[in-house]
Amino acid sequence: MINPAAFYGSSSKKEDSQPPDEGAGPSGLENKKRSSSRFTETSRKSQKNSNPRSEDDLSSGDESAVDPYEDSGSDYLPDTDDSLSDVENLDEFEDNDDEPNKNTTNDDDQMDTNEDGECDYSDIHILWGDDEFIPKKHPFDNTSSGLKNEFLTENSEEVDFFLNLLPEDIVSHIVQETNRYASQNHTQNWKDIDLNDMYVFLALTMLMARNKKLAIKEYWSLNPLLSSPIFRKTMSRDRYLGILSSLHFANNEDQSTTRLYKVENVLNLMKERVRSQFYPFEWLAVDESMVLFKGRLSFKQYIKTKRHRFGVKLYVLCDCETGIVLDFIVYIGKDTNAYVEELKGMGSSGSIVGTLLKSYLDYGHSLYTDNYYSSPILSNYLFDRKTNSCGTVRLTRKHMPKLSKNINRGDVSWKSSEKMLVIRWKDRRDVTMISTMHENKMVSLEKKDRTTGEPVKKPLCIVNYNERMGAIDRADMMLSSLECMRKSLKWYKKIFFHTIDLLLLNSHAMFLLKRSDKVPFAKFQLAVIQQLLDRFVLVWHPTGILCTFYFLDTILSAQEMLDANHWEIKD
Repeated sequence: MINPAAFYGSSSKKEDSQPPDEGAGPSGLENKKRSSSRFTETSRKSQKNSNPRSEDDLSSGDESAVDPYEDSGSDYLPDTDDSLSDVENLDEFEDNDDEPNKNTTNDDDQMDTNEDGECDYSDIHILWGDDEFIPKKHPFDNTSSGLKNEFLTENSEEVDFFLNLLPEDIVSHIVQETNRYASQNHTQNWKDIDLNDMYVFLALTMLMARNKKLAIKEYWSLNPLLSSPIFRKTMSRDRYLGILSSLHFANNEDQSTTRLYKVENVLNLMKERVRSQFYPFEWLAVDESMVLFKGRLSFKQYIKTKRHRFGVKLYVLCDCETGIVLDFIVYIGKDTNAYVEELKGMGSSGSIVGTLLKSYLDYGHSLYTDNYYSSPILSNYLFDRKTNSCGTVRLTRKHMPKLSKNINRGDVSWKSSEKMLVIRWKDRRDVTMISTMHENKMVSLEKKDRTTGEPVKKPLCIVNYNERMGAIDRADMMLSSLECMRKSLKWYKKIFFHTIDLLLLNSHAMFLLKRSDKVPFAKFQLAVIQQLLDRFVLVWHPTGILCTFYFLDTILSAQEMLDANHWEIKD
């Protein structure tokens, strides 16, 4: 009998132990308050320091040192009836690269290198003026955009699109490491699993999202009020819990110094698979997403604007047209720098964008970012790499121009350079944007002003930003009620199951590219589960013959088979 406690992450084994959280324990709240107070005092002292730590210092250093990735909270809010949806929050976080506004007087094409010949992207000189801005937008060729797998057609089943992103080689890696861990751990009554077992395990886990219960055991309950026969007829409870308990993605004997080593290899395999099967359309967005986790974890984050406010933070690159998640970086504290290619002078936020966008630079893509990432330095870098950009921006960023503060509601203050436009639009609050691809143009909306009755006007860059920046938040919203994650899982398993959800979401978007009918995600998910079980369920007949069910719908519709003590053999 498998101990269900193993599923709930209560194992005391050293290889799966979690880093202690400073706020854990009976006095956790008090500790957190003290920690917050110490952080505030430290921040004030650092502002007085004549030589503060630069944001582009990505060295790991002491744990008590400033984390360059800390508290990046998104400022994007979905559209509402008022203009607050366009407002950026300038008070949540002050970037170490920020400085008082100042104008520079040299041309912005110049960029210096250091003594080692390495380019310093912050060493630019921008001449801001009042000339009308004419954007030099880089052209994009969309002939290569879309699915790369020619074998996926409008006649392909839903599961074909999912298995295209989760092929046998990736699942075989998971099977191998799970069997290895169970052997190393001497799991009681363990029998090695194979590909079929793992695919069925994943299908049942996804099905749990459509049939929610309070505890795992209830899915195998014989109580008529709780009974879900498909679970016990497909896989035994002990078998499922055994796989969940032993689920592993790396060899514990090859421990790395990074916190992400337990799941790093399989994440890289899945992300590379997505990139190999799909090339994005013109518009891209970089934003943050949260993997829900409320347990003890040293790099757990809080972002109040996200659907899941507590958890593990991801920096995500998304295709705006389809919603497909192209890549992501897991935030793991200062160790995040191991997965970010440092671009000198760009700071941590700019380096994140450069790392995520590395495969898509120089092709004329248009990128949208929020004020954590946007800056004149980043816009200049992207422009030189033939990539258009637009985003909300903080007035305290380096090389930002001085903009008039005395403007009336609905008015715009702006400055332009050879490559970029910065505008400040006054609504209920001030909104500052930076763009290399938009004119200084106001557009009329269908919504009318409540006072004057005239159409509401907004800057074109803000309208486009609100249309395209919400792709990642929409993905989070779609997954919020259908995600296959369970409570009390270890954090790295949460990240794995979240990635499975993302693959399912991506496969749905790819499915829609081939179909004229718009199948809802919930219906697509159920079809994938059904077809996975149809293909991979192996059952034992009382005669000892192992047979495969290719028509599982007969099981679901035939009550006499559910009540029987045997399975009918299918030829």
